[in-house]
Amino acid sequence: MKHPKLIMAMCLTVISAGLFSFLTNAQQTDSFNNTQKEEINALIRDYILTNPEIIPEAVEVLRSRQSANALSQSDELLYNDGYSFVAGNADADVTIVEFYDYNCGYCKQVPEVFAKLLEEDDDVRIIFKELPILAESSEFAAIAAMASMKQNKFLDFHSALMKNKRALTEDLILQIARDSGVDEALLIKDMADPEIESNIMKTKYLVQVLGISGTPGFVIGDQIIPGYISYDQLRDIVDKQRQS
Repeated sequence: MKHPKLIMAMCLTVISAGLFSFLTNAQQTDSFNNTQKEEINALIRDYILTNPEIIPEAVEVLRSRQSANALSQSDELLYNDGYSFVAGNADADVTIVEFYDYNCGYCKQVPEVFAKLLEEDDDVRIIFKELPILAESSEFAAIAAMASMKQNKFLDFHSALMKNKRALTEDLILQIARDSGVDEALLIKDMADPEIESNIMKTKYLVQVLGISGTPGFVIGDQIIPGYISYDQLRDIVDKQRQS
């Protein structure tokens, strides 16, 4: 190889920026002959074996790039889908998107966290996205919750569903709706709207794009966060997003 030091420097620089991307491109480029490619691969292998700590760093760089790309492609479905309930300040500088299931135990802890955040911070917007994936009753509850928006009863109904500790059934969901001030007959009629199921399918497609596989899941600014987060964690994330 004519310029080993130059190629070594190039390899190390590219590894730190995105190891896997380079490995693919290096094999496909016409800039190197087969001998040079073999020597580059040997340098990369030796460097990785000597510095294995770069692998998690490279994976994190790749994951961050993938997340940023997924978020940029999903802007409309995330923030302006036209059917998800929105709470807080409509002109907030930080938006939190939550994906949840009414049968999810960890999801039931989130409303308390949100209530505290909204009480202390009037510049936050929260978008609620139904992601019924745990049971058939989850689907029925999600459809009912979305239908309750037509009666302006979503928050009351949503909160009551999240506070419920019993196993959800269709009868119990309707009882919770009645107890929340929802007109049951009108609710059942509105639940038959095929647009609701279509919108839920859009959300399920969205989480596939974002790489969210369970509930709860959150998108806050440029971060995709799987799993439950405490108030302190949420407060820290919101503050950092605001600063950036």
